Amino acid sequence: MSTLSRRHFLAAGAAVAAPLIVPSRVLGQGGNPGPNDQIAIGCIGLGGMGNSHRGWLTDVADDARVVALCDCDTQRLGAGASHYEDGEVDLYTDYRQLLDRDDIDAVVVATPDHNHAVPMVHACQAGKHVYVEKPASKTVAEGHAMIAAAREYGRTVQVGSQGRVLARFPSICEFIRNGELGTVQQVDCWHYENAEGGEAEDQEPPDYLDWDKWLGPARWRPFNPDYVQQFGDRRFFLDFGGGMIFDRGTHQLNVMSWFLDLDDTGPTKVTATGRPPRYGNFDCPITMSVTWEFAHRDLVVHWRQPGFDPQSPDQDRPYGAIYHGTKGSLAVDGGDIGGRAWPLREAEEYEAPAGGFQAPRTELHSQPGLRRDWLDCIKSGEEPLMPLEAGHRISTMCTLGNVAYLLGRPIEWDPENERAINDEEANRMLLHEPGRGRWHV
Repeated sequence: MSTLSRRHFLAAGAAVAAPLIVPSRVLGQGGNPGPNDQIAIGCIGLGGMGNSHRGWLTDVADDARVVALCDCDTQRLGAGASHYEDGEVDLYTDYRQLLDRDDIDAVVVATPDHNHAVPMVHACQAGKHVYVEKPASKTVAEGHAMIAAAREYGRTVQVGSQGRVLARFPSICEFIRNGELGTVQQVDCWHYENAEGGEAEDQEPPDYLDWDKWLGPARWRPFNPDYVQQFGDRRFFLDFGGGMIFDRGTHQLNVMSWFLDLDDTGPTKVTATGRPPRYGNFDCPITMSVTWEFAHRDLVVHWRQPGFDPQSPDQDRPYGAIYHGTKGSLAVDGGDIGGRAWPLREAEEYEAPAGGFQAPRTELHSQPGLRRDWLDCIKSGEEPLMPLEAGHRISTMCTLGNVAYLLGRPIEWDPENERAINDEEANRMLLHEPGRGRWHV
């Protein structure tokens, strides 16, 4: 198997490796490393979060060793390689070649949002544990395939949504779960509007980017700089990002799901409206309002762009959620950062009573906490703090919101079987088999 040297990318930087199907001989291989073993890791995707993970695993984690890097953009691959001595890591432009390595225990998948599920499933099939960035999946069918792969191959999968390990959120979770607000019957999430714009024309992709690999499972379309993060902003395309409801909303809904113990269920009805962009290439709605009804929980959750900002007394946080209970209301800012609570400030330092619900904690906060927990769980076999099943349920709420907006009508949802009720058009959009050509599961 050929690999490409660090020197090659720093000097020339444009060759693309031929695709390689993961051979059946590696499927299901690999056990859990022992407690004193170093975990050999491959990093797939070297953008902002991918480089953050790569750096922490290389410079901080003493029980991990990054041995391979992969990106279909050879400029990003070369930038990642520049942190290592020549020959210290192997470089790939096709993640399937990386997965063919018997000596790699685990991978980090930090590719663009639309391309999380396929490499994650292939990694589990190749016997690798996975840290996959949020959102876990873009469609319900993708989430099902991811969960099935993790279970069938017995892999430890952590979803990179860090709200549950932020400093104040475990205490706030205990405050709400132990009934200090009474029964929470309504949650109002607020966020600023999606962007409008994108003026670039379709064109030939740059020679350092393999456009087919970047698209992965997404439907084929010509290259446009607006789709790719270093030129435009993929988060404002429904196919690639899905808007702020997928970008920041997955964080806000993640802590909401945790606070209210919703990880194993979903809404029963979803309604969405929005104002489409007036110009440009971006196709996410500028303003958006989504309502998820949990009839079996007597709960209604709202997502509003823009929404009511209760104005924290300490800082101006442009996103967060207000929890309305039978005993009072609590505003909590952030989701991926933040965690200030008001007017009941005692929620931030709350200590669960004896016999009450106690939230799991980690010594490290934010992203390092999730990464540390993932490495520990690979060795112990325990469930990670941000499990895949919960990440799938949260992503499904976002997907349902976008599909209800596109359809222009409510979706009646069966949260147990995860299907739209008497709505095959919605099911075709939600449950279609994920993938395109060779990029499929």
